[in-house]
Amino acid sequence: MARLRVPESYKGGRKQWVASLAKFGQMQHQSLENLTRPGRSDTPLRAQALVDCWFSLGLYHHWQGEEEEAKANWTQAASLSQAYIKRELPTLTFKDAPSDAKLARKAALAAALSGQESLARTFFSYTERFSTGLVTGHEERPADPGAVLDSMGLHPLSRVYSLIRLGRLSGFHGLIFPDARSDEAVWVQTDIHGLMATAEHCLAIGRREGRQVFASETRLIPLLRALVAVLEARGATEEARKALVTYERSIRDMAGFYYIYPVVLDLKAAFPTVFTT
Repeated sequence: MARLRVPESYKGGRKQWVASLAKFGQMQHQSLENLTRPGRSDTPLRAQALVDCWFSLGLYHHWQGEEEEAKANWTQAASLSQAYIKRELPTLTFKDAPSDAKLARKAALAAALSGQESLARTFFSYTERFSTGLVTGHEERPADPGAVLDSMGLHPLSRVYSLIRLGRLSGFHGLIFPDARSDEAVWVQTDIHGLMATAEHCLAIGRREGRQVFASETRLIPLLRALVAVLEARGATEEARKALVTYERSIRDMAGFYYIYPVVLDLKAAFPTVFTT
């Protein structure tokens, strides 16, 4: 996996990038030290924080060119996530599903980046299920649609991304808004395009309500649309590659590095015939 160049759009240029990255790594090491001190109780919040630390350290070491260290960090993040989900799954409720969808998505990326594609697909399956608001996977519909149709589009896009990674572009049910003016979604049979429209609708609602909408999500949609077009043999790989470059250039700060960089790495590895120039 090749490192990204310092994005031209990054605030402050290369010098600031190096300083910010060093601080990012230092903060993760400090957090890991605090979380692993003797006597710390084993709570879900601590488990999730540990996963986040190991995942972030993987990003840090990968950018530094320390591939083995990065892989070890991502492997640890995936292993901890696997143990956490296995422990929590028997008592999981629909109220927990949206929160655990975030963990599962991070775990899926960690597994993929550490070369554990089979485990990554398992986590993507969990992400797809939880981000739909389903617990067992056998429910007829989500118990609380509002919990997964967030105005930042995080859960709808997590489901879209996971389905694409799993190679499922149609033949499932989803929450769809009947029209652009509707604020209430209906549960119907749809495809990946319908789900992307739902994600865009959620983001539009968020903007209308004055909520924060992350660039990592809004700028992901054009990239996924271009990728799906190639997978459905309707679009050119060149357009998908341009969309990936545009997405890379969305990294303007450490938050962008955290959210966007692993997606870029994952897509390049998962779809080499599309994104390898």
